[in-house]
Amino acid sequence: MNVHNIMEEQVTERINSLYDQLKTENPVWFTCDCQSCRLDAVSYVLNRIPPKYVVSGRGITHTQDILEDTQLKADIDALGMEGIRLVNASKRPYHNKIRHQVPAAAPSPLFNFPIFSGTVYDGSTFEPLTGASIKLLQNGKKAGMIDSSWYNPCSTYKTTKGNYTFWVRPEAAEKEKFSKRFQFTLEITAPNYDPISHVFDVMLVSEKLDKSQTNSVYTLQIQDLFLFHKGTENPME
Repeated sequence: MNVHNIMEEQVTERINSLYDQLKTENPVWFTCDCQSCRLDAVSYVLNRIPPKYVVSGRGITHTQDILEDTQLKADIDALGMEGIRLVNASKRPYHNKIRHQVPAAAPSPLFNFPIFSGTVYDGSTFEPLTGASIKLLQNGKKAGMIDSSWYNPCSTYKTTKGNYTFWVRPEAAEKEKFSKRFQFTLEITAPNYDPISHVFDVMLVSEKLDKSQTNSVYTLQIQDLFLFHKGTENPME
């Protein structure tokens, strides 16, 4: 069965358009528009908007109303510009080079982290919160992500319905089948809201398997988090 996410074409087309527009305007911060940078920006957006899957031409027909959604287009543009800025600000070792598949080295024991996923809500209305910034800390420092298409901190948008995701890069282990508990802290802020933090633990077992390919099954759902407007009494305290 051939299942396809039609948002890939939509996002790729819009990212290329934004890059072409920026090449014309040439702002000071805009330093590169190579294919690697464009792909990073496309990945940044696709990681943050809901996919729209189809299996046939009929499916594409039924999604035309979605593709014409002005709010979705606006969110793609907002995420696209954010992704382009972040990509331009990042100094990556493969920058401006064609990506090749690197032969895998002999496997070493690793702690492979699941994708962390959660949702931020307005504590008074219980509506998904737009414009929140979520930072993931490990041992008091910003946790490193698995690659440049995953950002820390990340933001919430109307299209993403308050959802956020992180994928922490694997950590080397001394031996295989060794258990270790990892502690993380989420720091959530939003304009005109009181900031909150949330601590959670993850128990992992080391393995000789590099899970560096996205697997939606290997995820950890974080409990729902609620922010309250400044000056509002929090009934959860």
